[in-house]
Amino acid sequence: MRAVLCTSGGAPGRLVLEKLAASADIEIVGLLRSTRVLSARYGPVRGAWEQLRRSGLRYTCYLGCTMLRGPAVRGLPVLATRDANGAQGLQFVQSLAPDLLLSAFFNQRIVEALAAIPRLGALNIHPSLLPALKGVDPVFYARLRGAALGVTLHRISPQLDCGDIIAQRSLECPEEESVLATTARLYAKGAELLLGSLGSLEAGAPGLPQGAGGEYDSWPRRAQVRALRRKGISLVRLRDLLPRAP
Repeated sequence: MRAVLCTSGGAPGRLVLEKLAASADIEIVGLLRSTRVLSARYGPVRGAWEQLRRSGLRYTCYLGCTMLRGPAVRGLPVLATRDANGAQGLQFVQSLAPDLLLSAFFNQRIVEALAAIPRLGALNIHPSLLPALKGVDPVFYARLRGAALGVTLHRISPQLDCGDIIAQRSLECPEEESVLATTARLYAKGAELLLGSLGSLEAGAPGLPQGAGGEYDSWPRRAQVRALRRKGISLVRLRDLLPRAP
């Protein structure tokens, strides 16, 4: 199965790409990489400034750390863009003729025109047990609220994080683990869910509608970041940024 991966990069994007590249059942034929910072309207400096105003220095630095040690593309066609849904993004995906579009750690909405290009549509890996914890940083909010951790593979729909569920898995993560490490762990598990679902996707499985409930969380405010710190939970640790032992 031919797939295009949409990601912002960093450790989560790298782990998803590594998991899929190691499988003989799927071929990643291109990478659509987001260069957006907070909004398509902003360049990196303005985007970082607006993030700083909303979430504070600690969280803004954490977001910068999430982008380190991104995927090694190894000759893959790559389009880096602030707007994946523009004419250039549509042409890039069409030229690769994928069977599937996969969004993983991607900070852009995928509109219907882009999602409709692949034969089997578009899926998203979301690091929460949907319908709970929709939004941009579900692991942050799960840790803040003491909610269960897990990952969902779902179809992309016009409403963010509301598409039919293909697969879902809860996951126990160490309490001392940072938000970044847990996020990366959940995305890697999401890649495994996709590999285990390829047969049902090829057979046309539509997925199951999400249940009622759940709320959408936007970027955290400074007070929420302070509250997480008071709970003794780290956003990122030094070991998260070091190369893994072979």
